[in-house]
Amino acid sequence: MKTETIRLYENREDVTLTTYLLDDSGEMLNGKSRPAILVCPGGAYAFCSDREAEPIAIRYAAMGYHAFVLRYSVYNKGKMVNPLGDLKVDEDSLYPNAMCDVGAAMLYIRDHSKEWLVDPDRIVLTGFSAGAHNSAMYCTHWDSDILRERFHRPAEDFRPAGAVLGYGYYDWSDFRKQEVTDPFAKAMNEAIDFSYFGTRNPSEEQFAQGSPALHVSKNTPPMFLWTTCGDNTLPSQQTMIMGAALARAGVPYEVHTFEVGDHGLANADQSSASSLEQVNDDVAQWMPLANKWLRRHVPISLPEKPEHGFDPSVFETL
Repeated sequence: MKTETIRLYENREDVTLTTYLLDDSGEMLNGKSRPAILVCPGGAYAFCSDREAEPIAIRYAAMGYHAFVLRYSVYNKGKMVNPLGDLKVDEDSLYPNAMCDVGAAMLYIRDHSKEWLVDPDRIVLTGFSAGAHNSAMYCTHWDSDILRERFHRPAEDFRPAGAVLGYGYYDWSDFRKQEVTDPFAKAMNEAIDFSYFGTRNPSEEQFAQGSPALHVSKNTPPMFLWTTCGDNTLPSQQTMIMGAALARAGVPYEVHTFEVGDHGLANADQSSASSLEQVNDDVAQWMPLANKWLRRHVPISLPEKPEHGFDPSVFETL
């Protein structure tokens, strides 16, 4: 496996793409390209979670996909600040920069696809929490003027093949309708708003602008969505809202809602857990289910049978 961390912009150290490229082998694909998964970790647009980065990429690599982790624009370059204090606007974290970082990563992968043996037309996004929101925003805006004008590339260069999204939020206005009484939790929500919109009190127009469920179209790629009923941070109905929007647009989708489990479970097993509370055998089934979904939508190109029989030339002559 080839791992490398690449800066996507010369003047930014915080926006990076880390590769998890499977080595080519004559025993397997023998020079053929593989689909790829681009991972967007969560972190409330305040940081990019390590738990939702490499452990996720490694699991996809084990399925046979090239994997990449994108660390995108977040508030204060990921250096945590007190949400109860005064916040200064960070121009880099404002909409649409995080979404455009996904576009920059897609272009970088496309431009290196031959070298890396990646199929550039079969790149799937996967994201969690804020990373799911960022991925969904990209999936509903990949064909917009925003990306074309920023990067001066045709829309087709940005097209994603699909998305696998966990415990995300997709309708910002609906999400903010929930009653929050805890002062710190309320301040955290306002800090997320501030990071993305530059204000603790965004307008309804801004909320609508940042709500991917309101921008689903026939060009939105197929999606696999999952969440938990026990999520006390992002209510599971957010995933239902996104599923309903996909259904109305005629976009293929699959939704799984697990009864028990809190927010931020990532793989929901020991590979991504920091405590036993983050190990949940039922929720951990999302990854095998996603694997089946990926095999339907972006399968690895394999012949039905080995292309070559026994080759005696592989043995050295003594």
